[in-house]
Amino acid sequence: MTAPRARATAPAPRGDTASRELLLKAADALMTESGSADASLHAIARRAGVTAPLATYHFGSKQGLLLALVERVTGRSRGQMAALLALDVDARTRLRLHITGIVRTYARHPWLLALLNQLLRGPDEAAAARVKAEFVAPLIDTQRRIIEDGIATGQFRAVDPEQLYFIIIGACQYLFSARATIGAAMGDRPAQPAFARSFAGTVADIVMGGLNASDRDLERE
Repeated sequence: MTAPRARATAPAPRGDTASRELLLKAADALMTESGSADASLHAIARRAGVTAPLATYHFGSKQGLLLALVERVTGRSRGQMAALLALDVDARTRLRLHITGIVRTYARHPWLLALLNQLLRGPDEAAAARVKAEFVAPLIDTQRRIIEDGIATGQFRAVDPEQLYFIIIGACQYLFSARATIGAAMGDRPAQPAFARSFAGTVADIVMGGLNASDRDLERE
């Protein structure tokens, strides 16, 4: 009988926070450049200017390092979602801000989708549960609440919030997660901040236009 596989859940931070920070930044930079979640622990350590054993000391394993990076990014997003729901604005304004935030997150971290899928499907059940509870579920719930509020106030036509979730996330994710493969056709435009800002506005305009409650929709109610 083989021994159970060790969990890769990120350990609590240990000493020398400067080198820990360098490793997280190096992993982010390498995966952003490649547009994928593939980066070896040795490559990350080399980019950070430290040794691989030091990376293992801080995070336990490569997966532990990547989980810590995901938790940092999604933690910021979770805080922004909570602040968004607390804003005293209408559903249309709230949804536009939400879409813009999603686009910018994936533009800054084009590896995020691939790494989230890797963690959710991987053998570390504790890591998968944390990702679901701390990012995926809050993201779905935030968007559902915004859509339902817009429908209730007559700003949006009746739509399935879960279906709209896939439309918005799909539009925001693909361009940045696949930009390495479409670079030959578009050059480095998708990697430019100005493109991300413009794309966010385009996605928001199209979604908001499709959600407009028509007179016929309101008559049915």
